[in-house]
Amino acid sequence: MENVSLRILRNRKASTQAFRRAATDVCASMIRQLQRAVRKEGIAPHSIVFVVILRSGVAFLPPALKAFPTARVAVLGLKRDEKTAVAHWYYANVPKLASKDTVIILDPMLATGGSAKEAVLKLKKCGANLRRMMFVGVIAAPEGVRVLQQFIPRKRMILGSVDRGLDARKYIVPGLGDFGDRYFGYES
Repeated sequence: MENVSLRILRNRKASTQAFRRAATDVCASMIRQLQRAVRKEGIAPHSIVFVVILRSGVAFLPPALKAFPTARVAVLGLKRDEKTAVAHWYYANVPKLASKDTVIILDPMLATGGSAKEAVLKLKKCGANLRRMMFVGVIAAPEGVRVLQQFIPRKRMILGSVDRGLDARKYIVPGLGDFGDRYFGYES
């Protein structure tokens, strides 16, 4: 998926307002792809539990709940250590999960796969069925896709773009910078 909105997200000079508009458009497009996948697989909408990875996953929530108004929502807070690129927990609020639930992780960026892996392991401990888990993201690095594939098959990942790889700081190349900082208007 390479469209105008994704090009705006990649533009490091785009204003916060332009970035947010583009993020809204791209996230809505990704959720439409998810709707098609859910219909194709015959997943019952009432079985869906969205898992928002803070901070940037918040951008997915409005279109996700508009498309699936009966979905429950879990919130996971993981912060990446900028020196080690290792994800550390700071928050988790997960509703009771059952093996019949379809758990869908929402996180715009899949770089090293560390946060996604931590999220999957936490959700599994909370009762999620790995065979009923999906991931929706905007941009990924091949390294992150490989890590996540240990738990979620590639066909159950909906990704807008898989970029070239990671740079020395473990950021996606060409990527778009720190999605959360740009979406929330923080200086990078």
